[in-house]
Amino acid sequence: METLIQKKFSISDNQKEFLANYKNWGFSDQSSIVREALDHFIREIRNRKRKDLMKKKANELVSEYTDNKELTVFTVLDGEDFV
Repeated sequence: METLIQKKFSISDNQKEFLANYKNWGFSDQSSIVREALDHFIREIRNRKRKDLMKKKANELVSEYTDNKELTVFTVLDGEDFV
């Protein structure tokens, strides 16, 4: 089983009210809501960072893919049907 660590942090009244209604959201306790929310946030942040890095790399290479004759030689076939 994973070791859980207690932390103290501040939340708004709205967040406090939401956590107080943990049973309405199908959770066993308030901490489980926070853990799930943090896990979701971590995944979202990592995905966003990965997408931003991919976008940055694509932008760095765009001139290579438009100007390099070895990479653009087959663009004359764009729109051709291959059957």
